[in-house]
Amino acid sequence: MKFLNKNSKSNVLSQNLTYQENRSANNKKLLNELISEQKNFCAYTEKYLKPLDSPEVEHFNSKIKYQDDYYNYYAVVRAANLYKQDEKYPNASFFQNLFFQSEDELKKRIVYSNGIYQEVDLNDIEAKEFIDFLGLNDNRLYTERARHIHRIKNLVSNYSKEEILDFFKRYKEELSFITALEVELNIDLTQLI
Repeated sequence: MKFLNKNSKSNVLSQNLTYQENRSANNKKLLNELISEQKNFCAYTEKYLKPLDSPEVEHFNSKIKYQDDYYNYYAVVRAANLYKQDEKYPNASFFQNLFFQSEDELKKRIVYSNGIYQEVDLNDIEAKEFIDFLGLNDNRLYTERARHIHRIKNLVSNYSKEEILDFFKRYKEELSFITALEVELNIDLTQLI
């Protein structure tokens, strides 16, 4: 999960961009900055954003919408925004500690394995709730991710690591579900984003 971390040198912060009600031009600029920062990926699903997708500014903690800032904003595909479990976790502890905004902390607590995201420590209720909150294993997302991984694995099954990297350089849109791809293909794709 590469696109949840936050950067204190973000253009969103330096330009003092905030999401504002009925200010579509401002909000579009904010969205574009988030997409750029997230390297054209949906922060929640890790789908590579294509021209016909409908990304939107997502307020991670929807209870503070319009009183929030950069640390609560993500660019996500609309469907991911809709199946987030706001009602189920209104007072979850991850809203306060924001562990997922640190890539190192996130890697220590959540892993992609056997086709799903799961907590590293089975006693880590916060990580488990976070996975459920974002719907990371939602059946629709799971199915789309599994189909994409299966198709890519078939396409590159006889490729060397260098050929796989060249393939993704030519077809960046195939980098969707990049964390899962890295695990399933046993390759580091970070240099391509």
